[in-house]
Amino acid sequence: MIRNWQKMAGLGLTFLALGGLATWDEWQTKKDVAATDAKGLLTLIKPSTVTGISFHMTEDATSGDKSATPASTASKTFDATFKLVDGFWQMLTPIQALADQVAIADLLKSITDYKTESEVATGKDKWAPFGLNAPRRVIELETTDGTKTTFFVGNNSPVGFNVYTATSASEIVYSGSQYIATSTGKSMFDLRQKRLFNLKSSDVSAIKLGLAHEKTWASKKDGQWTITSPTSVAADTAAMNNLIDDITGLKAIEFLDSPDKAIIKALAGKSIFAEIEVTTDKSTSTIRIETLKGSLYASVSGTPSVYKLEGETMSKLNKTTKELRDKKIFSFQSAQVEKVSIDGDFFHKVGTDWYSAADSAKFGPDHKFTGKPSDQPKTTDHIRNLVVDLEYAKAEDVFPATSSEAKKLPTAPLHRINLNFKPGEPALVIDTWLAQDNPEMIYLRTSGQTQLYKANKSVIAGISPTPQTAPGAAPPAGDMPAMPDMPAMPQVPNP
Repeated sequence: MIRNWQKMAGLGLTFLALGGLATWDEWQTKKDVAATDAKGLLTLIKPSTVTGISFHMTEDATSGDKSATPASTASKTFDATFKLVDGFWQMLTPIQALADQVAIADLLKSITDYKTESEVATGKDKWAPFGLNAPRRVIELETTDGTKTTFFVGNNSPVGFNVYTATSASEIVYSGSQYIATSTGKSMFDLRQKRLFNLKSSDVSAIKLGLAHEKTWASKKDGQWTITSPTSVAADTAAMNNLIDDITGLKAIEFLDSPDKAIIKALAGKSIFAEIEVTTDKSTSTIRIETLKGSLYASVSGTPSVYKLEGETMSKLNKTTKELRDKKIFSFQSAQVEKVSIDGDFFHKVGTDWYSAADSAKFGPDHKFTGKPSDQPKTTDHIRNLVVDLEYAKAEDVFPATSSEAKKLPTAPLHRINLNFKPGEPALVIDTWLAQDNPEMIYLRTSGQTQLYKANKSVIAGISPTPQTAPGAAPPAGDMPAMPDMPAMPQVPNP
């Protein structure tokens, strides 16, 4: 028994040793992979640890050139500083503004992911021939621990497509892909937030769209938009979401940080193209938009700058209340309709099929046919089509009861349609008239509604069954197009 215990103990120690070896091997493998990934990196700084950026760019003739000789012409420079504030990058100089978050993230990634290919020199006294005494890029990154590291991008190599780089962490001159020069060649426009609103469309809870010809107010509750002014009515959710996307997605194509007096006066005027107020749970912002000399300009509350916008912005924002309201006429579900009457003719649903009142009486309570085999009922599929078409009907236009369109309608409608639901639920009465100005349009008015709807005549196409041609019968005259005369076949002589 002692021997068995000794064997078991030995096996246990062996397993422990093997487990330890496997753990060490896994740790060593991860370490080797990390070392391979880090090999050649210009820095080990992680973008998530960066809290401040000092940026200097010189745009000169050596940019994209294979020559290592500094440009003889004057260089165009851009200097800026950025700071991470409450999770957002802010531009502090040369102007205080929100930075382009994606552009800053890309800039940091370009630096921290960059790998050099070789070391070409050591010692700052040897930096000058590589353009590192007056570098094209000088980018200082400050991390959470307060450490500041500067990155330098010098001239392009005379041969190949490399560029010389260095950092403040050493005196080594590196050679690597010119990508680091192109990816860090950013202007103030590139690094500045071009969106006029720093918010998500889903965060918007209310909007006031003030156009020269109309003002529309709308609010959102539980994901559904409602127009609250000039009338209280449900909004078209898709149309409202598209409008909100267009507003929150507005981008500047140019910044005017010192706009001239004419632009300021135009934006401050009483008669402008649009004044839009956007509200979220946390803030309310107002944007004013006006045209001047063929260009479109905007100002945003709380910012001194003026933004030049794309010309197509006008068509995106120029929406009327009629365009934004819900154009769906009815709110019932076709599956809930059990009886339909059209100008006194009645139809009943048996199971999922529709029949005339007379044929529906041939079924029992269990929806089974109880009549004679020779007296088979016929389905009225056009009624099902009518009910579905009415369920999804959308208005082309909506008029109040006091409108001239409503007053001109005859007293008696062209058709009266009654939709009946379960016992105890009120019926829906729909009156229709042909539009006098367009034979392809109709007017509809329902019980309990004061508005008059204008819709395509196809909405009530199911009132009458579609004519069917009997099997083997010729189609009615005019249904089949005349065949063109065929040319005579050439006569081929017999061999």
